[in-house]
Amino acid sequence: MPFSISGNIEKISQEAIRKFSKNFGIIISKGQLKKQQSLLIQKALKGQKDLVSHLKSLSKPELISLVFILSQFGDTRKGEVSSEYLLYENIPYILEWKPGSYMIPSEILEFFSSEKVFRDQNYLFALIPQLTIKEKKAWVKWMEIDYEGNTEWDLNHEIYRNCRLLQLPFRGRSLVQEKEFYLEQLWKPGSNWIVDWFYKGLTTFYYTMSELYRVEKDPFLKHVIENIRAGKLIPKKEPEKFRQKSKFKLVSTVEGNTEQVRQVIYQWETEKENEKNSLFSRQAGGGQAAEKGLFD
Repeated sequence: MPFSISGNIEKISQEAIRKFSKNFGIIISKGQLKKQQSLLIQKALKGQKDLVSHLKSLSKPELISLVFILSQFGDTRKGEVSSEYLLYENIPYILEWKPGSYMIPSEILEFFSSEKVFRDQNYLFALIPQLTIKEKKAWVKWMEIDYEGNTEWDLNHEIYRNCRLLQLPFRGRSLVQEKEFYLEQLWKPGSNWIVDWFYKGLTTFYYTMSELYRVEKDPFLKHVIENIRAGKLIPKKEPEKFRQKSKFKLVSTVEGNTEQVRQVIYQWETEKENEKNSLFSRQAGGGQAAEKGLFD
């Protein structure tokens, strides 16, 4: 799972740090405070001009490699995937943090999440920040996580990393074939009193789904709810129309639609966060890739 460069420099090879610093025109070192490292990286990323044009300048093999690592929750390892998906040399956003281990650092994933192109393509990392804080808190509670983060960004990342763990048993598969569909196609208004709570604005979506999962008897609908909990499906609110109630779609996420091929699970990926030495905290901080372009 990707982690922040800031606060974790000692875990990253010096060659990778030098290359990252050169690519973004900054100097980061162990002697700096974590906050200073974070601010330097954020400032450098904000100074990037026209990200979409830059991504379009990549060759097709490079773009496919970028799409692949994004579909793998932002990291991958040499030896666990075909070399054709590891063409990262000319992509400044990808860090070989130790020999054979590649990631898109958390600071860059956060930067990417604000780009419309990733939201439109339904990348999970870009859609999680679009949810309300109440929805995210309900989701993390449904995951049965004892969450003690300090910021909303921490909450986003906590959900993201746990979705990866929840998705592993699926191996990229699902009985749900549609890429998107209206929630009302599964539960029409008035047909289920639990879902009606959500339609009436009385409960959050993720609380509603967690309650529904307890009582749902239909195997397919139960499977759909499991997909929702794991982040394979995520709700998207349609733009409001005059004199019409907003409708919600469930969309299939890129990560949830792709088999996660990485075999190694690091110990720190499954342990509870430790604020003093965290690979997730912002301050401390075989399947084939879907080859569709970011700009189709």
